[in-house]
Amino acid sequence: MYMNLRYTETDCTNPFINLATEEYMTFRAAEGEVTMYLWQNANTVVIGKNQNPWRECRVESMKAGGCKLARRISGGGAVYHDLGNLNFTFIAREDEYNIPKQTEVILEAVRILGINAEKTGRNDLTIDGMKFSGHAYYRSHGYCYHHGTIMFEVDPAPLGEYLNVSAAKLKSKGVKSVRSRVTNLIDHKPDITLKELKDALYEAFAKVYAGTPERFDTPSPDSNTELKALVDKYSSDDWRYGRKIPFTTSITERLDWGGIDIELQVEGGFIKDCGLYSDSLETAVFDELRDKLLGCKYNKAAMSTLAEGMLPYAPASKEYQICSDITDLIADGIM
Repeated sequence: MYMNLRYTETDCTNPFINLATEEYMTFRAAEGEVTMYLWQNANTVVIGKNQNPWRECRVESMKAGGCKLARRISGGGAVYHDLGNLNFTFIAREDEYNIPKQTEVILEAVRILGINAEKTGRNDLTIDGMKFSGHAYYRSHGYCYHHGTIMFEVDPAPLGEYLNVSAAKLKSKGVKSVRSRVTNLIDHKPDITLKELKDALYEAFAKVYAGTPERFDTPSPDSNTELKALVDKYSSDDWRYGRKIPFTTSITERLDWGGIDIELQVEGGFIKDCGLYSDSLETAVFDELRDKLLGCKYNKAAMSTLAEGMLPYAPASKEYQICSDITDLIADGIM
């Protein structure tokens, strides 16, 4: 089947514009089309859709260092971006969306540069066991994207200065610190340039998809009102920071699908407010479960039956497992 391959890049380093552009292009993807978008953010921490910035980041240190906080619509954990990092996004409709093939583009590009890399875990690419590229994914109503980082010359100092990485997460990765588990491409090819990396990605995109990608220009919020509205959303405090809950109960755990922080405000035996924060790659399930928990009785019986009939997910699905694990954790904490 013929596939229309497109690519674009931007010299904009504003995370709010770049993330808005990514979402804008995703929901305008055409059938039979795959787009590769390359972009960079300057001095920015980007958190996953369901993360709590106050727990994941050292917010005051970021403000003092002029580091922006951004939130994406995909899941996963917090990442630091500077101009030594290149971001990529593959955009496609459901029929053309192929995560293994898209991942192969990144691996092939690194091979073209003369570096051996491999995929490890659910969403990391590594060189000699150290991560140089983390990936996250988004799907909604048949529109999809797969995006991630490629560290070619990232300054490692802000990783420890701006990010709070739980000891449980580091233990699950088998490392002592966030800095010890990452590497730059420049550590393995000292003379690499950003242009060489981009050229390798374009070459790999064409090779893996056996086609000739056509270049196009990214839209501008200066002339596009819909894109401007998305930029306003991504730059707003409501989107970036969310709201703080005056919680009476707090539960933190790390499970095989990711970390979970549960904050509950319980009054009169009912859950009045609820916050679910996670670096899980799944996203929508947390909003759906949060809605069901609001107003629910705060007792073991209610928690033991809540997950079973609340969502249209198969018992073997990751989403069902998340619901079951969270309600079990809440039930275990009820005296």
